[in-house]
Amino acid sequence: MKNFFKFLFVIAIVFSATLASGQARYDKGDMLLNAGLGLGYSYFGGGVPVLLYLEFAVNDVVSVGPYLGYTSYSGFRSSYRYSSIDFGIRGSYHFSELFEIRNEKIDVYGGAFLGYLVTSTNYDYSAFGIDNPYPSRLRLGLHAGTRYYFSEKVSGFGELGFGIAALTLGVSFKL
Repeated sequence: MKNFFKFLFVIAIVFSATLASGQARYDKGDMLLNAGLGLGYSYFGGGVPVLLYLEFAVNDVVSVGPYLGYTSYSGFRSSYRYSSIDFGIRGSYHFSELFEIRNEKIDVYGGAFLGYLVTSTNYDYSAFGIDNPYPSRLRLGLHAGTRYYFSEKVSGFGELGFGIAALTLGVSFKL
């Protein structure tokens, strides 16, 4: 599995580098609704996060907005179940002008988020004399991604990250 994520990371870097040649379509005033699925959930070690987030373009290179995620995981051959709701704010810097990307359909970005993770489990750890190993908590994370516009209003994206999922794939809608 580690080799798979290393491979995806190398592909993302190579893809971004081959595109490095003006101007992705991300302009001040744009608002994007993004929906995606994550792989490699970093909290329970299982589950597939479903993520929704909005992006408001503060200017041509900076976006901010709220995010919401949900993950559920059930143990193999057992009755325990973990679930989490993740919410907060994220910000991104869009590198298109810096990298001089000439293809107007490409948006390369990276950023961070600050949020809160609310967890629940049906398993009673107190019988073992330990606290819940998955408590609700404050959460920080990083992401780097590329968005490709199929049309003026619809794009697909892929993100590598730390904090929610190692890889997120999804679709964006310009509102």
